[in-house]
Amino acid sequence: MLKRISIFGAVTILFALMVSATIDKSSSGAPASHTGAPDEKTCTSAGCHDDHVLNSGTAELSLDFADNVSSIKPGETYRLKVQIKDQNVTRFGFQLLALLDKSKENAGEFKITDPKRTQVLKNRKTLLDRDYVTYTFNGTDAVSSGLGEWTVDWTAPENLNQKVTFYLAGVSGNDDMTDKGDFSYTTHLTLKTKKY
Repeated sequence: MLKRISIFGAVTILFALMVSATIDKSSSGAPASHTGAPDEKTCTSAGCHDDHVLNSGTAELSLDFADNVSSIKPGETYRLKVQIKDQNVTRFGFQLLALLDKSKENAGEFKITDPKRTQVLKNRKTLLDRDYVTYTFNGTDAVSSGLGEWTVDWTAPENLNQKVTFYLAGVSGNDDMTDKGDFSYTTHLTLKTKKY
């Protein structure tokens, strides 16, 4: 009898671990290519989070470089901070992409600094060269009431000779476990290359 209970307990624990892993994987961030960048849709135009007109809510979406960087140096690594503020909201999402301004090709490399809240995704069908930073399941939680915040490092290409534009999309969610009733936002930031 004791042997049966032990086997049952082991199977129960294994099942719980499998369910936990499945939950994390099923909430794997925003689908790639929803930043509103060239050749991409937004969450609103793609048919999810589409109850409201894009950028029509009350949230503030921003992308900031540490140390107030206004231009970038080839090969240099920078700390980026994404924020979305919306009073009394406790669930947020985002997606970030960096493109060379003229060629619209992927620019540089994102390095995850907080794997519990952020991850890098690639598209599986089109625009395969683009890398996107987005939230994880745990990363949808507000860091405080009314504030979603994420940090990531980005390294500029070594042979950078043109501007880089960062395309950012964000969602302020109503936490009803669906994509309905939420507000979607987009913004972008273009930085010049430092001349040395």
